[in-house]
Amino acid sequence: METTLSSILTYLSAGFIQRAFIVGILMALLCSLLSVYIVIKRLSLIGDGLAHTAYGGLAIGLAIGSVESMLSNPFLVGGAIVIVGSIMITKAIRSARFSGDAAVAVFLELGLATGIFVTSVTRNYGFNLNALLFGSILLVTWTQIYATALVLVLTVVLIFVFYKHLLYTIFNEVQASAAGIVTWKFDYLLAVLAGTAVIVSIPVVGILLTSALFVLPALTSLQLARSFKQTIMMSPVFGLLSIILGILFSIIEPNAAPGGTIVLVGLTLLLAAMVTRKIKSLFKH
Repeated sequence: METTLSSILTYLSAGFIQRAFIVGILMALLCSLLSVYIVIKRLSLIGDGLAHTAYGGLAIGLAIGSVESMLSNPFLVGGAIVIVGSIMITKAIRSARFSGDAAVAVFLELGLATGIFVTSVTRNYGFNLNALLFGSILLVTWTQIYATALVLVLTVVLIFVFYKHLLYTIFNEVQASAAGIVTWKFDYLLAVLAGTAVIVSIPVVGILLTSALFVLPALTSLQLARSFKQTIMMSPVFGLLSIILGILFSIIEPNAAPGGTIVLVGLTLLLAAMVTRKIKSLFKH
């Protein structure tokens, strides 16, 4: 036990571990806040769809960039494509021609197919596919941390300023429209924020697990919260627990991928919350 604790403390003094915790905390707050709106809006798969759209965007960015710009250009291009994709998904849903899950599925397949096609044609096999798919939170840079912090601050400010408008929009769009709220603006606002959050979350947990950050915190808090405000306050707590404990477990077991452990902790918290809710309901009866 003492050896394990000593090893953890030694790792915690390392710069790359500290950076991982910093970006992890920022990502937990960012995705947890957005997850409440995404889950209640019944767009739980949008994170998955946008993450796969990002894969296509990153592949295109790498194809048109040079070796020197590999760290920046692909993510700039990928970010732009993800934001456009999020707007188009929202537009497709609002047109009533597609259901939410169908619109997300179309862009998911489009992004995945584009990424595979561009990578194979340009033969950019040097592209770190594993890092994209599964994340590499232990390799994050200060630039990525600053970008995540900027997105978080922007998201918090916008949610605070438009809190009541967003609340009306996600719960009763018809009533919100009757009250004079231009609901489509806030649908697009959430879409752009989600798209921006996706592009900065990929280095943390990767394309395959990004959607978990946008779903699990809100689902877990909804099991226990009694009001929307409680859900908003509890969601970041579960997000933080998932990422902090996930990173710690990956330190204890060096062969465990941090992205996987983060999501598994999140799933465990969700299961515990569901069991707790069930037990409470039994005692009420």
